[in-house]
Amino acid sequence: MRKIYCIGETVYDIIFQNGKAVESRPGGPTLNSAVSLGRLQEKVYVVGDQANDGIGNIIADFLVDNNVSTKYLTLYNGAKSRMLLAFLNDSNEPDYSFYKIRVDEQVKIDFPEVKKDDIVLFGSFTSIKKEVREDLVSCLKSAREAGALIIYDPNFRPAHVKIRDRVIDYIYENIELSHIVKGSNEDFQNMFHAASAHSTREIIKTHGCENLIYTANKYGVNLFTSDFHKIFDVPRITPVSTVGAGDNFSAGLIYALIRENVYATDLDKIDNDVWRTIIRVAIDFAINVCESYDNYISHDFVTQYIVHDRIKEC
Repeated sequence: MRKIYCIGETVYDIIFQNGKAVESRPGGPTLNSAVSLGRLQEKVYVVGDQANDGIGNIIADFLVDNNVSTKYLTLYNGAKSRMLLAFLNDSNEPDYSFYKIRVDEQVKIDFPEVKKDDIVLFGSFTSIKKEVREDLVSCLKSAREAGALIIYDPNFRPAHVKIRDRVIDYIYENIELSHIVKGSNEDFQNMFHAASAHSTREIIKTHGCENLIYTANKYGVNLFTSDFHKIFDVPRITPVSTVGAGDNFSAGLIYALIRENVYATDLDKIDNDVWRTIIRVAIDFAINVCESYDNYISHDFVTQYIVHDRIKEC
């Protein structure tokens, strides 16, 4: 069974609407993707660090309850957990305030030895963090050499823009180490000041990655490969919350890649029909998450995919 390693931060989310806290739950891009994959009975690991406090215990227990391994989750004693406050606007789209982890000891992440055909999803602040950079790059290089499939989802938020010039070389190196770069139009605007999918594609290709998945909310999904460019429409919905939409697009992408038996060496050979199935599954995952305050696919949705094998219907 292929293993999936989700590298990044775990966070505790508090969602506000109309000036009131309406929901709270474990979150963060890494956790959101991993939990959805764990609910689908995939063999998934979270790779990162968090505080060993009350909130950290809630997060760790939640991961285990959802079939996600915490083997590579470093815990800091005496630290304070990361918090994310998400303020929903009238369209239920979030504006974020992020509170960093407070750690007295040395920052350290225990990176795994990734094997052939495994999948690595990485991004967010961990992917541009100086303290773990050397170990992260070593892990990604070894994974690529072993034959793993590497996906970079930068999650580069407005709060990161102020450090953009300091970390841009890390971002370019992350692209170079990846087989697929997937991100939102806001991510690429924040990182590159890129105004369109095509201008983003030129930057990604220049830095060594042929495959770009560019999401733009209701304006659809752009897929660029070495052979073609295709735009996929997204169904119009009235979202309850879009907090975990992009993370679950990534989860759906990975789930479909596994179900379609796509490996790193296959990416330049996938035809339009297979890519269509993969992207449609990813969109389905994102839509399901938008229909509630949860940051991960629902158990009912999992039943539809596992019992009814909906991936074959796409």
